[in-house]
Amino acid sequence: MNRMLPQGGPDPGGTTPEQRTLYRSFVAGVVVFGILAVLFYLTFKSQTGLPFTPKTLVKASFGNVHSLRVNDDVRENSRRIGRVSDQSIAGNDAVITLEIDGKQPVYGNATAQIWDVSALATKFVEFNPGTPDAGPLGDRVIPAKSDTDSSDLNQVLNIFDPPTRDATQTTLRQLGGGFVGHGQDFQDALGTAPDLLKNLGTVSVDLASPKFDMPDVLRSGDALSVRLHGREAEIAALEQQADQTMQALSVDGGQPLSDTLDKAPGTLKALRPALDAINGPLSDTRVTMTDLEPGARSLGDATPDARGFLRESVPVARQVPDVADEAKPQVEDLTDMVSDASPVVPRVTDAIAYLETPLQVLKPYAPELAQMIVRLNSFVSEGPEPNKRYARLNINVDADTVTGGVVGSGPNYRQQVYAKPGETAKQRMTGVAPDAIVVGGGDHK
Repeated sequence: MNRMLPQGGPDPGGTTPEQRTLYRSFVAGVVVFGILAVLFYLTFKSQTGLPFTPKTLVKASFGNVHSLRVNDDVRENSRRIGRVSDQSIAGNDAVITLEIDGKQPVYGNATAQIWDVSALATKFVEFNPGTPDAGPLGDRVIPAKSDTDSSDLNQVLNIFDPPTRDATQTTLRQLGGGFVGHGQDFQDALGTAPDLLKNLGTVSVDLASPKFDMPDVLRSGDALSVRLHGREAEIAALEQQADQTMQALSVDGGQPLSDTLDKAPGTLKALRPALDAINGPLSDTRVTMTDLEPGARSLGDATPDARGFLRESVPVARQVPDVADEAKPQVEDLTDMVSDASPVVPRVTDAIAYLETPLQVLKPYAPELAQMIVRLNSFVSEGPEPNKRYARLNINVDADTVTGGVVGSGPNYRQQVYAKPGETAKQRMTGVAPDAIVVGGGDHK
């Protein structure tokens, strides 16, 4: 039979509910403090690696370690494998103890180098465990001649001359000042960086193409820099105008520009037929410019000669006023003569009009008239003394006329009396038909 306990009475074992609650709270507190202690321990030991794991200790000698400190990283191929656990001095060298996580084989040709994490003088040790053919390193210290000392940033900058260092300092200062207040712009630039990098990749592919002529680009860049030299003030003014233009575009938060861009598709669609219509005139313009190219080239070739002509004509032009002054009386007399001859001009005009008809008739006989003048000169070209001339007349008699045809005409030539215009030079000919009207001819002049 179970014995019933009075409600609210004490437990026969000697503990009350309050004591049991207090006991459970104490145990829970101990567990929580234990967990916190473990967490704190792991936190403080995290910089030295996981606790209770095997370690490999390696000592390396350096001539200069600069700002290398205990707990700085030890890396292999830039991957963390341990830390610097100790530093000591041995003679003129610093001996660094490298604590590598786990049991790692280290060989006699192992090397260590002190590199910079950043330009803020943070260091780490780049470790190379060597190769098995050199045998194990054991407890030996990696000699300083096999290691690479730390290079301080000041020593790196010492390769630049003072003007270069001053210019670099000025550039960094101005660059930092330029970034002040442009955090949002920088954030926007980072947001668009993927697209920019994609475009940069395309540009890089084009630059690497065999068809890309880098020397020509460099020559063009050099020529551009030469042309821009001395025009810094103009470029600065242009930048100020561009800044004013951009400020005008960004007025009212860029809303007017946004409205314009919203309407741009419809405008461009309406503009496209007009642009298509321009293709024809542009083609004609291209043909015209192609045709003008030789003339333009010739004009360019003639420019030096024209320049020389203009330069050499200056002395001649200076003499023109003197010549004009000397010619002034003759010009005045010529003016009077023209004024006096002005009444005669209508009559001369009428005479020329009257002569038009006979001149049109004589026009076909121009060669014969010229030949006649030459022969008239020959007709009176002989004389016994100067300034005395006689006419020479040869009479030829046709033998047929005298002998009735018993004796032939001999060497005389037959001529066509009524030759056509321009045929007189061919009027000496043989074999003219007997019924032609001819006369005996000799040397008629």
